[in-house]
Amino acid sequence: MFKEIAIEPAAVATSYRDFAYITEKFGVAEGRLIAAFPSKWKRSVYQAAQARLRGTTDLSKLEVRLRAMSEFVFYARGRSGEGCAQDWLSAAMTEHQRQPFDAIIASTHSEAAIVIPAAELDGQHACLQSNRQWHIERRADLMANCCAPLLTSARHIKLIDPHFDAGHSRFRRPFHEFLKHVRSGARIDLFRGDGQDTAYIAQRIESALQGVLPEGVEVRLFFLPKATMHNRYVLTEAGGIYFLTGLDDKGNDGVETDEVGLLESTVWDVQWNRYNGDVPVAIWT
Repeated sequence: MFKEIAIEPAAVATSYRDFAYITEKFGVAEGRLIAAFPSKWKRSVYQAAQARLRGTTDLSKLEVRLRAMSEFVFYARGRSGEGCAQDWLSAAMTEHQRQPFDAIIASTHSEAAIVIPAAELDGQHACLQSNRQWHIERRADLMANCCAPLLTSARHIKLIDPHFDAGHSRFRRPFHEFLKHVRSGARIDLFRGDGQDTAYIAQRIESALQGVLPEGVEVRLFFLPKATMHNRYVLTEAGGIYFLTGLDDKGNDGVETDEVGLLESTVWDVQWNRYNGDVPVAIWT
C-alpha cells in the first residue's frame, strides 16, 4: 500500500539541498506520499524557510521547487493539523495515535521509534525502501485501499478490465469499494472488451450503481475490441496502478492473491492516452 509519511516543515527548510533530497523521494510512482499535515504544509515550509534562509540563494531555489510540487505528492486525509504551529512533533505524535503515519520525519530527535531525525535520513532507511509492488489478498476493501490515495484526489478515473461486469458480485464488490473513495465532481470511465451485448452490460452496471453512486460523480461506459485489451488498470491523472489478475475479487473460488503495482510515469502516459473514449455507450450521473 502507499506509505503516508509526515514531514515536519522545519526539517526540510534548513537548505535547498535538504529540501530537494527529502521531497524528491515522494510521489505516486514512488509509492510514498507526504501527509498533508498540516493541510497547508507548503505554506508552513515557506514560512520556516523564510525565517531561516532569508537573503540566500537557497531560499530562492527552494521557493521555486516548493511552488512546483504537485498536489498529488500529498495524501490529503482530512487531518486537522491542530497544534502544529505550536509544537509540530507533539501534534504529529498525537495525530499518529489517532490515525497512524508510516513514519514521521522531524527536525529533532525523539525516543519514539516512528520518528526519524531528518539529519539521519538516507536512502537506506526502511521508510525509503522500494514500495512500488504489493502482494495482496484479492479482497474488495484491500483492492480499494491500494488505490485510495489516487481515487480521493482524482478528477478523472479510468477503470480498465476487458471482462468488467458489475452484474457479477465479484466485480461489483470492488467497484462499490472504489466508489467510496471517489470525490464529488469526478468522472469515471469504464473500459471493457466487446463480445457481449452493450445494452445488457450497461443495464447490469446501472443496477450496480443504484444507491451507491456518489453525488456529483459521472460514470461513462466504453467498449473496445477485446483482442486489443489484456491488462487491468486503475488510472487517474496523477498516476496508475495495475492488477495482474483483474478488477474483481476472489469470490468464493477464485485466485486468492494478486500482484499489484504502480506504473512508472512513462508507462502511465502511454496507457492514459491509449484509453481515451470518444462516444460512450452509456452515461450515469
